[in-house]
Amino acid sequence: MSRQDSLRLLQALVTIALACPALSQAQFAQDTSMFALPARIEVVPAMECASLAHLDFSRVPVGPARIRGAAIEPATATGPEACIVKGYVAPTIRFELHLPTHGYTGRYLQGGCGGNCGIVPNSVAPGCDNALAFGGSFAVGFEDSGHDGGDGVWALGGEQVRIDFAHRAAHAFAQAAKAIVTAYYGRPPEYSYFLGCSDGGREGMAESQRYPADFNGVVAGAPAHRISAAMERFLWEARYGNDERGQPVFSEPSLRHLHETVMAACDGLDGLVDGQIDDPRRCHYDPTLAGCVVDRSPDCLDASQVEAARRYYEGPRDEHGVALYTGGEPYGAELSWGGRISLASAGGHMLDDYVRSMVYQGKLPDSVTVRNWRFDLATFHDLERHGALFDAADPDLRPFRKAGGRLILWYGAADSAAGAFGVPDYYQQVQDVVGGMAAARGFVRVFSVPAVYHCGSGYIAYQFDPLGAIVRWVELGEAPDALVASGRLADGTLRTRPVYAYPVMAHYRGSGDINDAANFEGLPPATPPMDRFDWAGARRGTVANRTARSQR
Repeated sequence: MSRQDSLRLLQALVTIALACPALSQAQFAQDTSMFALPARIEVVPAMECASLAHLDFSRVPVGPARIRGAAIEPATATGPEACIVKGYVAPTIRFELHLPTHGYTGRYLQGGCGGNCGIVPNSVAPGCDNALAFGGSFAVGFEDSGHDGGDGVWALGGEQVRIDFAHRAAHAFAQAAKAIVTAYYGRPPEYSYFLGCSDGGREGMAESQRYPADFNGVVAGAPAHRISAAMERFLWEARYGNDERGQPVFSEPSLRHLHETVMAACDGLDGLVDGQIDDPRRCHYDPTLAGCVVDRSPDCLDASQVEAARRYYEGPRDEHGVALYTGGEPYGAELSWGGRISLASAGGHMLDDYVRSMVYQGKLPDSVTVRNWRFDLATFHDLERHGALFDAADPDLRPFRKAGGRLILWYGAADSAAGAFGVPDYYQQVQDVVGGMAAARGFVRVFSVPAVYHCGSGYIAYQFDPLGAIVRWVELGEAPDALVASGRLADGTLRTRPVYAYPVMAHYRGSGDINDAANFEGLPPATPPMDRFDWAGARRGTVANRTARSQR
């Protein structure tokens, strides 16, 4: 895998589904059950678009900015006419704003980035919320986290650029963007929202934790909130997913076979055999059963593949069995283990770009490689300590609640990068801080979307609308009990399913089409779940949490 491919991967971890694969954007938008935005009076521009470039935004508190250009972009099939504003926030945060000339309703939406960022995005995730985001109701803004390029060399440029990536860029740009929106429309936005996934999810969580007054509503998808510890997963899979020559252990047929055997074993654990695993944490399939000693199919797993699969499912551990991350690969994710967007393919470059440059500032010895990385507690805690700046894991969201904020956390149940354990573990910590499940659900809702990979796609590529849900929650007080997810099956059948706010799960009523959401109901657990994951980060306490609190 080339470095260019690796850099593309870092962006792809958040954008692999933004184009709505297999179907057109219009078809997916039609398939997806969208929330209706509350009606609001249209706000018309108070000045010409080009005149924005002559205004001075250098005195914006926290976010001094300079506009480099402002021009009208004609309406397209995907969006109305808009004033496109480009510039930077001091010192080096490039941005772009889309300000609709018609239909704007006083709402500002900021989109998150992905990977190590270094680009100014132009779309949001989930991908099919782009139609809503760019439909005219929102002024929409993006920024590049304060540097150019998705590798890690930029992090050697000093502490400020690292702070910008960690949390300041999104915050500073929010101030600048609101000032520009205010100038263009003659009044400030009445509501502000953030929508991001992967690193963009981490940005959203950092906003809610560090700058609770920036946004009324935040949607954080598949958040890389423990990004430094996540490197243990990348390096673990690079170690065991490649042989001594650096060649992938798994073949496409072996992964397909493993996925099929996992599905056969665990699909029905939720009471319905329907081609998806709703909660992979309930699955405990032994990959030895797919090995050629037991399984005589043509694509059975050889001994090295069985061992790699076992290591993947258990996740990184030290020699005493202590987990070094919140879980391993979720059951059902097997088809995402191969190719250029797998963690095994990215691990080596992540060692160079993130671990060497961003965390250790070029001071990690060149002798350290994927093959000899030490999976032990001393190395883990050193990695966490040096990388604490980049994490967004503080569960104390009481300031965000006090500011009236609302937060939606979501993740794909088959997400290789974030897994199925990290967000429930974080949500459990939030409950412990704010006073229990009921108190947490009052302003934070969590959604686990079955069959979906990292930020989109999946063995069933469900789409859904958290943006509309967060708007209605903020503006109307309608807390989202369920999102309706829509996905096309392999035979072209449209399946709709309710995804209930955790811990409620979708339960088939017993009759009717299983591809119709109307035939399901929410089933709460008999007893409240306890989702705190027993791992090294929990045993010693969260360095990032203490750091975040001390910097408020």
